[in-house]
This record gives sequence, structure tokens and C-alpha cells, in this order.
Amino acid sequence: MKFIAHRGYKKNSLENSIQAFKNAIKDDYFSGFELDIRTSKNGDFMVIHDPFIDRVTTKSGLVKDKTTKQLLDLGIPKLESVLKLKTDKIILIEIKDYDINLAKLVKLLNKYRNLNIYVDSFSAKVINKLVSFKKYFKIGILNMVINTQKNYDNYDFICLYKGILTNDLVNYFLTKNKEVFVWGLLDNINIDKSIVKRDQLYLIVNKKL
Repeated sequence: MKFIAHRGYKKNSLENSIQAFKNAIKDDYFSGFELDIRTSKNGDFMVIHDPFIDRVTTKSGLVKDKTTKQLLDLGIPKLESVLKLKTDKIILIEIKDYDINLAKLVKLLNKYRNLNIYVDSFSAKVINKLVSFKKYFKIGILNMVINTQKNYDNYDFICLYKGILTNDLVNYFLTKNKEVFVWGLLDNINIDKSIVKRDQLYLIVNKKL
């Protein structure tokens, strides 16, 4: 199994921070890192999980109501700052805003075609719209009970919730040549060890297990 640092490898740094991503890049334990993006008032892509800034800053309010400068001053980085980091590791980007400007996002990501970029979302509609774009990154979907579909042919990977994980399900996607990520692990692996020991799986974790 391989490990993806959830919102970066935080150690003593903040989640979704440039330092957390640098930590993951430098540490051989991790094959990559995950991050979340939302859009600022200016339309820039910012790296933050919550729709509100309250939990990770000393201020309050919605991300979408703050200017890029306001967010940068609070320590919330732009996506492009992350893309400028030198790495060949996986950069797994989760789209949080379902009304995000996909054309603008694709244009930005295609500038960094040398990077190993994966893009997913809980919104199948968002990811399905990406199918029609010419792009140099991989697309996938976050799957729990929602987003259970008959056809996954247009996706490069699937991100499965730990609670629905079985060997049969993993085999199903692997035989379709889909890479498999697992989310929801938090700080331990409390699922069938025969599954998570498989080399093909990417486990998204908050810390080293």
C-alpha cells in the first residue's frame, strides 16, 4: 500500500499549508498529498477545506466573500503556489465548490502538465464536465453511497470510503484499470488488513500509521 498525506503532512504546521505539502514531498513515507480548493471573491483558486475561514484562521466569514489578498494575508495559499513546488509525487486535488470555473481550472492545471495531478470531487456532475476538456491530468470521483454508478469508464481513478471497502470492490475497479484511493481512515486502519496491504491501494491518511 502507498500513502497520501491528507491536506499535507502537517506535523507542526497547518493543514493545507505550503509547509505541510513540503513535508509530504520530503518524506519518503508518502507517495503524494491531498488538498482542497475553493474560489476567492476574485475568482482565484485557494487551498482550503471548509467553506468558512473560521476554523483555520483568526477571522470569520465565507471563503467566497474574501479577496485573494485577504486570504493570502491569513495564510491560505493559492493553488498555483502549490503547483510551483518541485515534485514528482501525486498531487490529489479535491474540488469543493461545485460552481467552480472549470475552464479556468483546466487552463491552470494544463500549465503544469509535468506534474502528477489527480482531480476529484463528491460531485459527479463536476467531474463529468471535466471529461470533455483536453487535459493533462487524471480525473476521478469520491464514492461513498452517493456516486454509485453503473459506468466509471470516463474516470482514471476512484476514491472509496473505507466503510464500503471490500476485496471484491477493489478487484472490480482494478480489473477496469482504475487506480484506487481510500479515504476516511483518519488516524488508524480499522478495516480488513488483507485489503489495505495490497500494493495497488493509495491510503489517504492524516499521519503515519
